[in-house]
Amino acid sequence: MISRAFSQVLGKGYKCPLDLFVHASAVVGFGSNMPRHLHHLLRQPDPADGFPPKQHPLQNNNRGAPPTCTFESNWTLQHSFSTVKNSNDTPLDYIMSFEQRFATLRSIGNCVNECELSLLLKDKIAPICYVWCDPSPWMHITQGILMTINVNKMIKAGCKVKILMADWFAQMDDKIGFIAGGVLSKVHPIGLYNVETWKATGMDLDGVEFVWLSDLISRNADEYWPLAMDIARKSNPSAIKSWLRVYSTINTRGHGSMNPYRMRDFTAAEIFYPCLQSACILFQKADIWLLGQDQSGAHMLARNFCTHMAKENKPIALFSNMPCNLLEHPERWAFDDPNWAIFMEDDEEDIISKISDGFCPPESAEGNPCLDYIKYIVLPRFGKFEVVQMGDNGGSKTFVNMEEFTSDYESGVLHPSDVKQALAKAINMMLQPVRDHFRSCAEAKRLVEEIEDFYLGQW
Repeated sequence: MISRAFSQVLGKGYKCPLDLFVHASAVVGFGSNMPRHLHHLLRQPDPADGFPPKQHPLQNNNRGAPPTCTFESNWTLQHSFSTVKNSNDTPLDYIMSFEQRFATLRSIGNCVNECELSLLLKDKIAPICYVWCDPSPWMHITQGILMTINVNKMIKAGCKVKILMADWFAQMDDKIGFIAGGVLSKVHPIGLYNVETWKATGMDLDGVEFVWLSDLISRNADEYWPLAMDIARKSNPSAIKSWLRVYSTINTRGHGSMNPYRMRDFTAAEIFYPCLQSACILFQKADIWLLGQDQSGAHMLARNFCTHMAKENKPIALFSNMPCNLLEHPERWAFDDPNWAIFMEDDEEDIISKISDGFCPPESAEGNPCLDYIKYIVLPRFGKFEVVQMGDNGGSKTFVNMEEFTSDYESGVLHPSDVKQALAKAINMMLQPVRDHFRSCAEAKRLVEEIEDFYLGQW
C-alpha cells in the first residue's frame, strides 16, 4: 500500500491525520512486512476474513465498469490532462429544471447562503464550479467515493466542473514536503494517483477539467500575491487562530475532539495558509466552490474581505458532507490511531475490523458514525442498502432511503452487529474496483511505483 510505504519515513502512526493542509488525509505507520506494505495496491487479494461472530446483545461491542480516460504518462511543461471539458451543447431534453438543479446541488452538503445559490442557478444554466483538492497519497473515502458522487451530481446539474489540484499548497505540508524533498514536480504524480482513483470509482472525467494551482499562480503572480497580501492585512490573526482550533476539534478530518495544537502553537505557515487559500477562492473565475468542512474558515475570510472591499459578488460555496469519527471517544486514543475512518487504500480486512470496532449505539441515530457512512456514502452510491438480519429477526430487508432505515434502527428492529456487517460488505463492494484498477492498469501501477521511489529515496 502506497500510504503504508510513506509511513515508514513519517512516523510510527498507522494513519495519522495531517495537521492542516491535506484534506481528510492520514499517514500510515511501521509494519513488519515491508514488501507487502509497499505493494499492497498491486498484490492479488487475499481471502477475506469472516466477520466476528455475533455476540449476545449484552456482550456486543457497540463500538463495536470504470470510464476510460487516457492521461499523459510524463509530466510536461503544459501540465495537461487528456480530459474533455464540459460542452455548452447539452440537449434540451437533458437539462434539469431549476428545482431539480437546486435540489441536486443542495444534496451535496451545506451552503452558506441558499438565496445566492438560487439566484445564480436562475441566472446561469451552466455555472462554473471549482472543486478544491489537496493531492494526497492517502485518500479518505470522502475524498475518493464521495468526491466522485458530488462531482457527478454537479455535472448532472449542468455545471462546468473544474478540479483545482492544489499542488502548491500540498508541498507546504511537512509530511508530503518531506516525501517530495521540496520538489514541486514530485507532488504531481500524487495528484495523478488521485485521478486514477477517481477514474476507478466512476467519476465522469469527460465532464471535468483539471487545473494545477502552481500553473495559475506562476502565470498570474502579479495578481495573486497582491491579493493574498491584501487579505492578510485585512484579517485578524486571533480570528484565524480561533477558526483553526475550532475546525481542528470537530469531526471534519478525523481529529474527533482531539486538538492537535493543544501541545504547541501555530506555525506562521498555518496562520498564513487561510489567507493564501482565500486568495485562490477569489482569484478564480468561479460561480460555485465545492470545499471541505475544514475549509470553511478560508471561505469566511474571502467573504469578509469582499464585504470590507464593498464587492457585490461574494463566493458561493458548498461544503461536502462527511461522516463523523468512527471512534466513540477519539480523545482517549492516540492521535495517529488508524481506526477513525475508512481510506481508499484499506483492504477488506481493514474495513471489516474498523467497522466491527466502530461506534454504533443501538437504537440511536444521532452521532452514529456507522449511520453517517450509510447516509453519505452507501445510499448515494448504490441507491439502496441491504441488511441481512440474524437470530429471531432472520431474513433480509433492503432500504432505499435514510428515513426508512433510521426508523427501523431507532425502533430496535435492526441490531448494530447486523448493520455493521452489511456496511462493511457495502464498502468493500465499492472499493473493489479501485483495488482491481491498481492491479490491472499499467499507468496506475507506474504511479504507485514512482511515488514509492520517492519514499525510498528519502529513507
